[in-house]
Amino acid sequence: MGKQTLRPANQPADAFDLRRLQKWMQSVISHADGIETGIASEQAREQIDVSAAEVEQVIGRSNNLTSIERLGIYGNAYYSRLTECLRESFPAMVYALGEELFNDFSFGYLQRYPSASYSLCQLGDNFAKHLEETRPDAHEREEGHVDWPDFLIDLATLEWNIEQIFDGPGTERQSLLETEQLLAIPVDRWAHVVLEPVPCLRMLAFRFPVNDYFTQFRKEQKPEIPAPGDQFVALTRRQYVVWRLELDRIEYELLGRILQGETIGQSIEAVAITGDWDLGQLAERLKQWFQKWTAADFFRTATIR
Repeated sequence: MGKQTLRPANQPADAFDLRRLQKWMQSVISHADGIETGIASEQAREQIDVSAAEVEQVIGRSNNLTSIERLGIYGNAYYSRLTECLRESFPAMVYALGEELFNDFSFGYLQRYPSASYSLCQLGDNFAKHLEETRPDAHEREEGHVDWPDFLIDLATLEWNIEQIFDGPGTERQSLLETEQLLAIPVDRWAHVVLEPVPCLRMLAFRFPVNDYFTQFRKEQKPEIPAPGDQFVALTRRQYVVWRLELDRIEYELLGRILQGETIGQSIEAVAITGDWDLGQLAERLKQWFQKWTAADFFRTATIR
């Protein structure tokens, strides 16, 4: 085993402790531009002020490897582990791109958005954003035109929201609003009702039918990249399982307004004027939607404003 000296000759004996060494090493091996740049970085030198030429005074060389090479092994392992975590978070993306290309996307992402938390739960927070920022057609696509980069962005958005909802608070052990409670509200007070959503409820709008693609992937049906097409999805968690419910456009708009805190009356009025609706048809659709939402445990309470 090679000799290791944890104190540069120009530093006092108590110059840095294990915690400082750990922070220094983290700054060095996680630096996006490599080990030597990491050693020279401000974050590293705040902990241990050594240059790349002096690093053997902190981490000794072995019989076969220099100190820089030894640190490089840790750096490679660091990025390999984070890339592995991203593959676990975005399995359908891995399938769509292939593992090698996905790894390339991931490495670029980790350089642009390095992990800044002790927890891996936030690792993929900016992955869809990174795909948007680095899309190859950013300067040439026409307004409103969608292409395969939009499919990847939508798929990444869906997968990350599924993971976040699974790891976050769900409806388990909560008091939830039931259909009978809604039906008990006097008809003349319905317009003034405000519905409180459960904390895990999220609504997403997509330019590609990625929810269908994800379902086919989960069923091992080897899906192909689909043609563009709007898709609206509500996500929630029940009994520790993430549920995905497809919505139509008007249903999505209505539910979105309700989740923003509008009364049922305000929400219905806003969406009714956006389309040429037959009032009888709209009333029947509203009944179906509210039954669907309460059956899916979308709401905790209903109050009259």
